[in-house]
Amino acid sequence: MDNPAPPSVRIWVATLAQADLRLRRWLDPREMGRFLNYESPADQARFLLGAAMLRSAVGQQLGIRPEDVTVNRECESCGAWHGRPRAPGSSLQLSVSHAGLLVAVAMATAGPVGIDLERMRSSPATVESWTHKEARFKAGGGEDLIVHSLPLPWPRHLMAVAHQKNGTVEVSTSRQRLDLLER
Repeated sequence: MDNPAPPSVRIWVATLAQADLRLRRWLDPREMGRFLNYESPADQARFLLGAAMLRSAVGQQLGIRPEDVTVNRECESCGAWHGRPRAPGSSLQLSVSHAGLLVAVAMATAGPVGIDLERMRSSPATVESWTHKEARFKAGGGEDLIVHSLPLPWPRHLMAVAHQKNGTVEVSTSRQRLDLLER
């Protein structure tokens, strides 16, 4: 029996309950500055968890410790430090989103990826349309992308992912564990 190919897109979703302050040790100086600039503890937790999940995912893929993962967030248009996250020296494509008590990280091994996570504050159709547009934008746009909604293990939230056609997607919730502090 043939083994199925690994998914080309992996997505991790976690709640802010996993935003342990010990994860700060994984942040580089620019990320720590950004973390400290957030006034709200919830905003700090969203940023910290997103950065830690991203580093954990990349570290698992590359076989290195999360704190040794280099993340570049330089905007390709203006050079400011607010762009799509990249792992220099790898071909991995990355995307992060957060809303309310949830954080999502997407990683693609082949082709672009964009993830968007939104709380439902208006009609489901409006929020779904927005998440699709935002996921496509985060993946760089283009006609060669497919966008679809994904099930989410939290009420009143929607999530969409954009990735290249013929890609396979795997979603892991916090219950399925993204190793954050076990390393």
